[in-house]
Amino acid sequence: MKSLCFATGILIGILAFISTEIQAQCNHRQSFDRSPVADSIDAIHYQIALTSIDFTAQAIEAIAVISLRPKLTLTQIPLELKSLTVSQVNVNGNPAESFSQSGDMLRIATGNTYGPGDTITVEVHYGGQPFHEAWGGFHFAGNYAFNLGVGFESEPHNLGKAWFPCIDDFNDRATYDVLITLPDNMKGIAGGSLVSATNNGDNTITWHWNISETIPTYLASVVAGEYALNSDVFSGMEAEIPITIYTRPVDSARVAGSFQHLHEVMQAYEAWFNAYPFERIGYSGTAIGAMEHVCNIAYPHTAINGNLNSEYLLAHELSHMWFGNKVTCSSAADMWLNEGWATFCHHYYRKAIYGEESYRAFMNDNHYDVLKNVHITDNGYYALSGVPTQITYGSTVYNKGATVVHTLMNYLGESVFLDVVKAYLDAFAYGSASSIDMRDFFSEQSGVDLTGFFDNWVFTPGTPHFSIDSVVVAHDGNAYRPAIHMKQKHKGAMYTGNDNILEVSCLGPEWQVWTDTVHFDGPTGVSIKEVLFEPQLFVADLYNKTCDATTDEQLIVRQTGEYVFSKPFFKLYVDALPDSAYIRITHHWAPPDSLKQAVEGLRLSPYRYWQVAGIFPENTQMRGRFFYSDGNTLDNTLIQSENDSVVILYRSDAGHDWQWVSQSREGLWSIGYIYVDQLLPGEYSLAVWDRQLVGLGAESPDQQSKLLQLSPNPAGDTIMLTIGKMTIGKLMFYDVSGRCIHECPVNQKSVKVNTSSWTKGVYVVKYTDQKGKFLDAGKFLLK
Repeated sequence: MKSLCFATGILIGILAFISTEIQAQCNHRQSFDRSPVADSIDAIHYQIALTSIDFTAQAIEAIAVISLRPKLTLTQIPLELKSLTVSQVNVNGNPAESFSQSGDMLRIATGNTYGPGDTITVEVHYGGQPFHEAWGGFHFAGNYAFNLGVGFESEPHNLGKAWFPCIDDFNDRATYDVLITLPDNMKGIAGGSLVSATNNGDNTITWHWNISETIPTYLASVVAGEYALNSDVFSGMEAEIPITIYTRPVDSARVAGSFQHLHEVMQAYEAWFNAYPFERIGYSGTAIGAMEHVCNIAYPHTAINGNLNSEYLLAHELSHMWFGNKVTCSSAADMWLNEGWATFCHHYYRKAIYGEESYRAFMNDNHYDVLKNVHITDNGYYALSGVPTQITYGSTVYNKGATVVHTLMNYLGESVFLDVVKAYLDAFAYGSASSIDMRDFFSEQSGVDLTGFFDNWVFTPGTPHFSIDSVVVAHDGNAYRPAIHMKQKHKGAMYTGNDNILEVSCLGPEWQVWTDTVHFDGPTGVSIKEVLFEPQLFVADLYNKTCDATTDEQLIVRQTGEYVFSKPFFKLYVDALPDSAYIRITHHWAPPDSLKQAVEGLRLSPYRYWQVAGIFPENTQMRGRFFYSDGNTLDNTLIQSENDSVVILYRSDAGHDWQWVSQSREGLWSIGYIYVDQLLPGEYSLAVWDRQLVGLGAESPDQQSKLLQLSPNPAGDTIMLTIGKMTIGKLMFYDVSGRCIHECPVNQKSVKVNTSSWTKGVYVVKYTDQKGKFLDAGKFLLK
């Protein structure tokens, strides 16, 4: 009887009411080849002499002397060199028997046999116009030249070979001497320390730099041009470290403003990650960037602007000296160990400079972007480890990687986490590591088995989702013993993880807070706790320490009015409020629990639902507005055609079934808002009735506009809105995210709007009267 009454009630409600991405399938990692020569030979030291840089012809001439150690028995030495022509090769001081170039390979016949115990010195003379893609490679920009050590388009991504013959692999590390000969009005900058600047007596200077620690080829660098030096010294925990910031002369006065917190960032990083691992802190202005070359970060001119708008970039690249440069990911498939950690750092540094709340706010913004957009930006859900080459430098690696580091920090506890990170950086110093290496080392060092965590967060696509299913409270004398029942789902993959740890908080009558962790395996779990006050509300992850598939916002409401909760796509209307109220809105990026009994023609969202929770004084009266859109970031898997009529369903908790609530809708069938007339604590889910199955009329207000006529549609630089029966009011234009981007008054029958500066896409226009009453809506495409 219950399900029958439920179905009948919803059908009556929907008849009165009428007047996005499907989760991508797991993407298997595509193969990623290492350097074709890395398994046969190892580089020990490179000496690269750029004897000529021709800024007009955009060409270089150079001599590289490379110390090599075979890993196998060899008669031929293989090296990589891209787009540059070799003119001469010597082996151990004698001309090579022969050499040949094919594609990116240089093969040198030695006339001798060498084995693992030997050291070979190869001298290569070469030149030409070096390779660059849109981002990586060796670039010329007027009277400036510079390299960027990786390419987003190139496969493999390493581009040391764009300017010197090498073993271009993340795992092959060597020391470097770089010599750059330039006209005497220019400076040449490379990594490491400046050994000398020699005046050659012919109006040229040779700049000699040495890198004493081993690095992979993509971290070697050269910058050349008319630079001004801004120098300083940082008093590090182990040494006085020179700071060099090379800029165009015009940018020199802007350095103080843009780098004003460099010392504080360094102090924080050394406290968190141990001593700075190289001999110089260096930034050099370049036309494009940024790139974390050792001691010589290629930093875009636009970021040296006198303000702090790009401070995150300064912090990001500097953190690479630990994450990527001191310890390098063992393959591009584990790039999150470089870029995910650096993205975490460019949020975490804010804690030291601006405070804990600033860090949390920026990480919450990043987390929201991951859940809403990353699977669209990267065209699918991917595990952090084993990413295919096309997203090595994608949003999954950077942004999702940062959220997983944040979660790992709180899983272990911040103090333990930082101790383990220091030990990891020392154990793998000047070497490489994989995700498995990190998992095993962190587990051993912390004493916490991280197998379940890495399986759930690193080796599986998507994001885990946790919620409190129910709480049963027993009263025992002066204590309360809540049995907290947990539930786990997963956004983006069919997977259920183990070894889950999540904070749960309880709020009391005076809004006092008790917090503890719950531990469970699998889809459900229960944990019994003790609380010394009468529980009023239980909340999962009150302090946003776990970046699971939820976004939430909370506030204390002290007066009636309207309150926007932007990340949960929700607006609260408080009509009566006898006393202050605490309210928390959670947007769950996971499917709601299904109907206890299916109803023909009715589908619940397969993607998301809301939870309204709080502590409300008696006689509080609230309404709520819920946003829907068939755009690919939200409801395209629910709203599939004009035949789908959108409604919202409610349940007070997991023990009850979904039911109809009094509601109204504003907008089109594809995008708009649903207003709930009496908002109660509980869960709310979008659903659709299929008109063809339940026999609803073919035409309704959201299908056929009665007042507004839009032309042309699609629109270009302008759109004309003609109103059939004019009422004084206003027009509001919304993009697909529900953001109002333009308003204009209505006091005549035709309104012309200039859209030339708007982003191309789909827009909804809403027409209301002077009191805000909805009159009509329309949709148009801007192309």
